[in-house]
Amino acid sequence: MVHGEVGVGDLRVRLLGGFQLTSDAGPGERPIRRKAQELLALVLLAPQRNVLRETAAEALWPSAETEASKKSMRQVLWQLHQATDPGGARLVLTEGEVIRINPDRRVWLDVDVFVTASRSATGLDELAHATDLYRGPLMDGYYDDWFLIERARLADLHLALLDKLSVEHERRGGLDAAIGWAQRLLEVEPAHERTHRRLMNLYYRTDDRTRALRQFRRCQQVLMHELGIRPSARTGRLAAEIGADAGSEPEPAALDGVRAELAVLRATVDDLRERLGKAETDGRRSGDRARVSMSSS
Repeated sequence: MVHGEVGVGDLRVRLLGGFQLTSDAGPGERPIRRKAQELLALVLLAPQRNVLRETAAEALWPSAETEASKKSMRQVLWQLHQATDPGGARLVLTEGEVIRINPDRRVWLDVDVFVTASRSATGLDELAHATDLYRGPLMDGYYDDWFLIERARLADLHLALLDKLSVEHERRGGLDAAIGWAQRLLEVEPAHERTHRRLMNLYYRTDDRTRALRQFRRCQQVLMHELGIRPSARTGRLAAEIGADAGSEPEPAALDGVRAELAVLRATVDDLRERLGKAETDGRRSGDRARVSMSSS
């Protein structure tokens, strides 16, 4: 069976962020060839932990002839036996046309632990713990078609956790924490417009209008670069309101983009003036210190 907890001699399989196989029976990672990794992942992720031989062969060797794929399957099953069954019962069983996980073997699978923690998490600490279990995309570095849907599902679950953490912290008044979780979400999914909009609002609520408008600029750049689109009218309206120091009536949709652009430019100019003023002041101070030093000598 596949378990969230492990005992002595159990196997630990990590598929998030890349494949890793370890065992409590011995230290270190167990070497296992790439196709054997893929087959083990395929069976572990399948409903009821079993797949048809033909289905597995088509997934792993989509372009191979039938006889060639059968030979490759026998080799991979032998490699799996060598890597996972030293002196013990087989982990992967073949019964007729079915390949399945031996129900008598205990296996810890990070995907199961992540999904279970995500579904049961309620408090902020539990949500954060579930988020930390996601080490990266499913089978990172592998690009076979068979697991892309599952990879996308798990990535969406991770994004939902990050989004919920940001929303919950904001709801409870923890604006700095809400900002941190929103930033972490954008590190994973830079084109998540709703999170850009949340950050704009959070920065403004923490009295940082310049940073809020810079976030709008980043939103514009990312959406255009990755998706070839502009921010929505809702995002444009928020930028325009922040630029006007908010509190005004909603502007006509046609003017939102222009007003938002002007707001960003004004904030940029104000920031540049502040930096130039600081540099000028620092320069005068340096000159005064130099003149004092010369007169003293």
